[in-house]
Amino acid sequence: MPTLTLAPLGISHTEGLATLGWELRAEGAAPFVLTHALPEAQACRFTDPARGDHALVVALLHAMARGLDIRVEGAVSPRLLDGLETLQTIWHRWVPARYAPVRIDVAEEAEAPAAPRDAGAVIAFSGGVDGTYSFFRHFTGAAGRATRRPTAALLVHGMDIPLDQPEVFAGALARGARMLEGTGVPLLPIRTNARALGMDWEDSFGLQLIGCFLVFQGNFSAGIHGSDVSYDRLVLPWGATIITDPLCSTSSMEILHDGCEANRIDKVNWLAVQTEITSGLRVCWEGSSLDRNCGKCEKCVRTMLNFWCMGHSIPDAFPFPLTPSLVSSISVKGTIQLALLQEILDVAKYRHSASDPILLALKRRVGQEQSRLRRDEIGRMLKTSFKARLGPERASLLEGWRARLTGRRR
Repeated sequence: MPTLTLAPLGISHTEGLATLGWELRAEGAAPFVLTHALPEAQACRFTDPARGDHALVVALLHAMARGLDIRVEGAVSPRLLDGLETLQTIWHRWVPARYAPVRIDVAEEAEAPAAPRDAGAVIAFSGGVDGTYSFFRHFTGAAGRATRRPTAALLVHGMDIPLDQPEVFAGALARGARMLEGTGVPLLPIRTNARALGMDWEDSFGLQLIGCFLVFQGNFSAGIHGSDVSYDRLVLPWGATIITDPLCSTSSMEILHDGCEANRIDKVNWLAVQTEITSGLRVCWEGSSLDRNCGKCEKCVRTMLNFWCMGHSIPDAFPFPLTPSLVSSISVKGTIQLALLQEILDVAKYRHSASDPILLALKRRVGQEQSRLRRDEIGRMLKTSFKARLGPERASLLEGWRARLTGRRR
């Protein structure tokens, strides 16, 4: 089997940034340099640049999708290697047509030095509901015996905000820092080009984030990622889950998938009651400027509905009021979004008057989308059944006629 080789390039220093580089090489493909960059003043936080844990985690699905064994020209955690063996099995089970297990060979098996006892945890913090809930839940000790004291929060440039939008990222960083004022916890910016590997985003986003955590081994005892679903609403397959994230732990850094005890309604309610930072929330990923909320996209409106559902006023984080017409305009893109809206509707029925205009609009919109999904499913079933009756040759011929008639190429 062909091999993907991961080799360290060390740390370079340019334009106020310290950049940790690893080269990914495979026969017949152009080399790709995976980078993680910190402000020069934070360069001391990087793990040993010869450690390949972070690069291996980021490259795993890329290699599995292309049938490439992996060779790491550096040290890798034995615990991580154990976990990735199981993680490969999971992804192959979930999506066998896309991912096949590969062999991983490393130059050295060794754990990174342990973090100091008072190192605390680093928490992914974009200013959204999940990360904000996880941060303040742990900061206040509300996580009980599971509490990990946060000593840093992490905002990643290159995931939801593209690398070619530095001004937008600066705005998001300033907004997030304001939310953490008074906590004494710094918000660290990190820049990575991992997304340029071209992996399926919904499969790989969690591993890309974990790669950012692992470059800090020896500085923090844990990396915490706030879950986007609760235990009773697990989505599989998905790029970050309570099942898969911990498999990327090393003996130096635990990777924790946090917050599955609460759904989005619970989290919004907790933040509204227990904190005063909801005016800084940033949940939008569809607006024209990603350092703020557009107030009109599905996620913005759904988050406003979470506040309304529990009887809270809509925070200033959103530029428009919640109205029936805004609810009616929600563009639902899949079954997951529809399930989250249904979750809000189920709770709102018991907390709001049956004649509430917002409730009526939400009920109508959810019903419309459920009907559409049923029609789509029936259409797919009929199409599959019809093709099965025709046989493969006639079905292919019919598809060719249809494509010519509609002016589309096959």
